[in-house]
Amino acid sequence: MPGVPSNKACERCKKRHLKCDETRPHCERCSAAGVECPGYVQTRKFIDQGASVRRRYAPYHETHAKSGAAAHVGEGTTGLSSHAQPIIQSQQPRAELFGVQSDNGTSDSTLNSRQDESHISVKNVQMVEAGPFDDIEPVSLQSQSSVLNGLAAHPASDLNLAFGSRAPTSPIGNSISPLASIGRTPALENVLHKTSLDRPDTEKMKSSEDISPQRSEREEFQNIVSELMTGTEHEIAFLTRHFAEIIGPWLDLSDSGKFFSVYVPIRAINAPSLKYAIAALAAKQLGRVKGAKLSTGEGMLTSPATTEMYPNAQADWFLKAANYYYMAASDISNSTSYGYTTASSSAVLESPIEMIGRWLNRMLVQDKDQHVSNKDIFRKAEEMMATAALLTFYKLFDSDGDQWHTHLTGIRKAFDVLVEADRVNLSFFSHGIRTCFWNFARQDYLASYFTRCPTHLDPENLDLWRAAGISIDNHAKFHINQSGPINMSQEDQAANGICWLVSKVVNFLAQSRQSQIAQWTGSSQSRSTGSKDSPGDASQLSTNTWLDLCFGFQSWFEGVPETFRPCVRIEQPKDLSKPSENSKLPFPEVFYSFTTCAATMQHYHFGRIALLLNRPTDDVSAPSTAFDRLQGYREVTKEVEYRSRELCGIALGRPQGGVRIYMIPLLFAVGQCLESDDEHQIIVDLLRGVEADLGWAAEYAVQKLYASWNR
Repeated sequence: MPGVPSNKACERCKKRHLKCDETRPHCERCSAAGVECPGYVQTRKFIDQGASVRRRYAPYHETHAKSGAAAHVGEGTTGLSSHAQPIIQSQQPRAELFGVQSDNGTSDSTLNSRQDESHISVKNVQMVEAGPFDDIEPVSLQSQSSVLNGLAAHPASDLNLAFGSRAPTSPIGNSISPLASIGRTPALENVLHKTSLDRPDTEKMKSSEDISPQRSEREEFQNIVSELMTGTEHEIAFLTRHFAEIIGPWLDLSDSGKFFSVYVPIRAINAPSLKYAIAALAAKQLGRVKGAKLSTGEGMLTSPATTEMYPNAQADWFLKAANYYYMAASDISNSTSYGYTTASSSAVLESPIEMIGRWLNRMLVQDKDQHVSNKDIFRKAEEMMATAALLTFYKLFDSDGDQWHTHLTGIRKAFDVLVEADRVNLSFFSHGIRTCFWNFARQDYLASYFTRCPTHLDPENLDLWRAAGISIDNHAKFHINQSGPINMSQEDQAANGICWLVSKVVNFLAQSRQSQIAQWTGSSQSRSTGSKDSPGDASQLSTNTWLDLCFGFQSWFEGVPETFRPCVRIEQPKDLSKPSENSKLPFPEVFYSFTTCAATMQHYHFGRIALLLNRPTDDVSAPSTAFDRLQGYREVTKEVEYRSRELCGIALGRPQGGVRIYMIPLLFAVGQCLESDDEHQIIVDLLRGVEADLGWAAEYAVQKLYASWNR
């Protein structure tokens, strides 16, 4: 609540106990006496005499009668506290900046009392109620050193205790909100009290649209405090919770056991590299979406927990993410090194999976005299593989599809070592290693599709894929077990089975591309590989491989459970963005109640489209006449159009984030098959929606599509 002037008389009249006419800037009594008026130095003191005084002297806005309730404003914005208004002054321009509307009415007496505030004394200022940290005015550059000294004088545990306290309610329950309290030392309190009165009125009343693009002192101070929070209990808790609720399910796309969203945050308590990898990935995702948190379905009007909010709405998440990534990579380097040497700065440049692959080779294969049990080694391997998966995910987050393949170098060697070790110890990978494998496998074939090169994980290495949990018989045929030897649901088996099949398709495309390059360069493939097969034999082998893949996809589709049927389907949904009642979208809208099934069906249609468009020529069984060939082309076009519509229909149903981040290469492939402008625009909107909502890079796919359409 703003301060109430204790006396409006000038200093001379006040000392002489004379009635002052309060004329500004100099009173007439002093002027008539021929003396210089000393001015109106007003000492403010804070009082609380009920709602009547608050209404008279300050804008008092109360959204809800209940303290702790939050007003829902919208998604994708950063919220301010609604019931804990700043005590020193109104922050209406700041509220407008974050999408919160407040009453900006200010009484004349309050405006008059703010004049000449550069000389205001603060010795009698009292705080009635602690306001949100984000509502505190900026500290001047001269005062920052004293603030930092005050913070440094208190141990980190004091700050952590303050971070754990209940914060005021954010009006936006699903977004990053400033905490109402932060660890305040006496030095910090004094500076905050003083600087809250030192800000000029013109700056206080400035509209959010007129804010200078230059970083203000307030932002600089907030960034300093934010950097001091790196690694603190509250920041780690905030990022860990964000990972568990938002990002973890993306990595558990084909794991009903929820290893990443449930077990990994628990393992991170005693595993520094895993803890920092979680923080790095969560911070980077927040940076990509400009600090906006996604809604996870909790109440919109209830009070959020302290761990759901962050005190600085303008935190440099990218800088924090880089710091945490380096801390995680350094810890992995120390853990995998031979001695107890400190990690160098070059550790952050090396692939985490390559470092872990060397460590696994040394611990599980080379070292025979081990002083720890294999059980402990495999548990440690689970944690390190999970860390590598998170740090690789971190790199893929904002990389172009053409760069994915280089970030996955080393996964083949690491899993080959695990397969070699499991032949002696176990028949299958553990739960954590299995989940990491399927994440790498999915990223592997999508990366290879962009570059048209073979996958790192060889789909013909059946021992590897069997160790990962899917059932492949001696004839290399996949099938779903009703009750398998490991705890893997039928949906997970089907999802991982399609991952193996699509990997085989992508490798088939890479082989076909190599054959084409060999023909263009004038050197036969058989000569380069040393094979004595004739070109006719190679063509027949390619045709057999293509047919075998087609039968594999058809057998897979016939064996999936009923959960792979959509629960909602609209054949011709209306385009609500257009006023015409007859405007229909060119795609259906399809929704699956099971997230795993939605992603799996998208990849199934993607694999079938890739096979349809890359059928090898066969001189024996090819159509004999031109009309037969034309009819064959029409059938292919019709099926490609059908599967493209199905894939886009699932995307239009807005599935869970784990489905959307992996459908970027799929939409890129479908976009090259579609022709109408309306269809192109929908593809572009879907791709850019992924980047806007989730932060996953997609603009490179849009630009590639535009280049393809404009040729």
